[in-house]
Amino acid sequence: MMQKNIYEKTVKPNMITFRCSKQLPKKPKEESKVDIPESFNRLGDDGTSKTLNGTVLPKDNQFFNAIGATEELLSFIGLAKEHAHESEQQYTDKLKRIQTIIIDISTAISRSTVNKFVIPSTYTKELEDWIHEYSKQLPPPEQYIVPGLVGDGPRGVPFKVRGGVASASLHVARSVCRKTERVLVPLVREGSLDKEAQVYLNRLSDFLFTIARIAAKHDKRTESIYIPKPDEKVQAQ
Repeated sequence: MMQKNIYEKTVKPNMITFRCSKQLPKKPKEESKVDIPESFNRLGDDGTSKTLNGTVLPKDNQFFNAIGATEELLSFIGLAKEHAHESEQQYTDKLKRIQTIIIDISTAISRSTVNKFVIPSTYTKELEDWIHEYSKQLPPPEQYIVPGLVGDGPRGVPFKVRGGVASASLHVARSVCRKTERVLVPLVREGSLDKEAQVYLNRLSDFLFTIARIAAKHDKRTESIYIPKPDEKVQAQ
């Protein structure tokens, strides 16, 4: 089949021109290229990193250990928050609030090489109010609670008596909180970090212990209690 001529011929004196009578398809626009930043830069391959004021320190310096410890605590509380959400616990929103304050503490550590960042004492007071609120719903605490599974079930039969995942995840977060507190102590001692950050973490571990018991109660789980020998002393949790 002969292709239809889409050009119109125009004759002028001493000149012949052609005008296209049909709109030709437009060339597709070239997509603008977006530079995607790399997720790595190799700057810390030598085992050092920079502080906010540009000081280069080894990565195992207590300053970076403290920042890393707060990040670890932040993550474990996030994990506990997910388990709390799945079992519809009443304290989920409080864990989200705590995460924002942990970020504040991490920021205070980051700025400790520049100037001291003040942590409001109202943060700790908030935890204390929550502890009082939840403690009214619980029996007096035993000396030592063993997180997780309780007892030995028969082979092939699921365990029905256990502390529950939500409760166990909070006990993990509590122990990480204690570790974070210990890492922060040297920074507080030398005066580069506000002592209120240390006080907050000390109270936070108490709060996490309390709501771990609340989680077990909510999930209708039985707490496993360690009973020491008569002449045995156990360090309090």
